[in-house]
Formats: sequence, C-alpha cells, structure tokens
Amino acid sequence: MDKEPLEKHIFELEDRLLQPEVRSSAEKIAELLHIDFFEYCSSGSVYCYRKGDVFDEKNGSATVHREIKDFEINLLSPDVVLATYKVIQHDELSQNLKYSLRSSIWKCFNGEWQIVFHQGTLTDSFHEKPEGIP
Repeated sequence: MDKEPLEKHIFELEDRLLQPEVRSSAEKIAELLHIDFFEYCSSGSVYCYRKGDVFDEKNGSATVHREIKDFEINLLSPDVVLATYKVIQHDELSQNLKYSLRSSIWKCFNGEWQIVFHQGTLTDSFHEKPEGIP
C-alpha cells in the first residue's frame, strides 16, 4: 500500500477510536484493538486491553470533542506503522481545552489494521517540532 492512502486509512482508524459511539461499544473497540493492545496512559498508568472493555467518559462523552492535528505515519515495516499526532480535546460543558501528544503502533493482521500500542502525553499547549525531528 502506498504511504498516502495508508496514512489516510490509519488517520481514519485513529479518529474512529476518538468517537463516542466507538468508545462505548465493546464490539467496535474489539475491531480496532488487538487482543494484546496496551497503553501508557497520560495519567502514568498502564492499561492492558481485555475483550469487552469500553471507554466511557465520566462527564458524558457526547459533550467531548477531540480534534486530531499534525497527523503523520512512519512505516516501520510493510505491515507495521507508527502514527504520531496531537489532539485537542474540547469539553463543551466546562469550555476546557486539553492538549496531548500521541503515538500509536498499528499492525496489519490478515489484511486488517489493529492498534497494538498507544501512548498519550498531556501538555499545556503545542509547540513547534525542534529542528532535525522528522
């Protein structure tokens, strides 16, 4: 697969993972997360996926909107991709904004891409990349 269509596809998968209707559905989450998926959470904890898990928001997921910025992928092998991007989280009720730097590793299993690793790091805002960082 060429990089451009693959980047668009992985972006769409990442975006799906941010949608409330996916985050609240064990079936939809199971399609996207590999059974061995784990995450280094922005809270500092480590999350290991268990089939049937959902990601319900505490404050009512319908009021949270997440926007992906500066999305890029790097091919680590023909069937493994590193995705890096930024997320701005808008909370409609409190008008708060949260910023995070994100990275994910996606692997193709039998023609279907699934996420195997994710890390989210909270930040106070977004800064330009230093010179020399791809």
